[in-house]
Amino acid sequence: MLRFCFYSLFLCFLNPCFSQVGINTVTPSPAAVLEIRSTSDNINFGGLLPPRVASYTERDLIGAGTTDLGMMVFVESIECLQIWNGTSWEDLHCLNKVVLTGVFQNFDLNTSWGYSSDVPFFDNGTDGFYGVTSSANGGFSNIVTLTNNFLGVNDLDDEGNNGTTGFATIQFNTINIAAATNGVDLSFDYEFFEFDNGDDAYYTVSIDGVPQTEVQLINGMADLSISGSVTVTIPAGSSTVGLSLRIRQDGAGDYAGFDNFAITPL
Repeated sequence: MLRFCFYSLFLCFLNPCFSQVGINTVTPSPAAVLEIRSTSDNINFGGLLPPRVASYTERDLIGAGTTDLGMMVFVESIECLQIWNGTSWEDLHCLNKVVLTGVFQNFDLNTSWGYSSDVPFFDNGTDGFYGVTSSANGGFSNIVTLTNNFLGVNDLDDEGNNGTTGFATIQFNTINIAAATNGVDLSFDYEFFEFDNGDDAYYTVSIDGVPQTEVQLINGMADLSISGSVTVTIPAGSSTVGLSLRIRQDGAGDYAGFDNFAITPL
């Protein structure tokens, strides 16, 4: 009896080697190794759902090699079905249902690019200010290159009442740019008025979750005043982009402004 059980089990494993396999059918096509039928008795319509991975990082953990030609996955971050060609992943089809028309934050009407700050905004009158303002707000009249509302900083230390003696970080939301097939430009404007020693500002762009080299906007010294614009081109094939600003400033007569943050497709 025991020998018969082992023999039967062996046949169960051996049989698929010599016949087609059917799912929802007992009569698979003789031309197919595997046939999946969408319906069967008392079973509703269904489809074939390929393996899904969240991003490039998880896809690369698969570790596909030269013998894995034809392997397929769906990469959720870019909404693309990809196939392994033996050395790299190729797009079979990308959904790209949403066309990227650009995101903006100018603190007025165009506010589609959200942000947050690790230091709460405050308004302490002439003793300090950190938040959205305009040149009509007292000493911010020294900011002359930015129009309407902008993100303003004055005495971020605020004599210990608010703010911070260190850096405040403004983090802009990560934006999916996979639909921008030619890449995008990330840009913003800035102005600093009479920044002294110890007053500094930096920005960092992140591409596909990887922070790029931090760039210094100003190294304050002896009432340094400068203004300008930043434009960073994000290459085609990138999935996401993000931005962060770091600023440190102490002194009631010093002002900074940031405005016109934008991600625009090329």
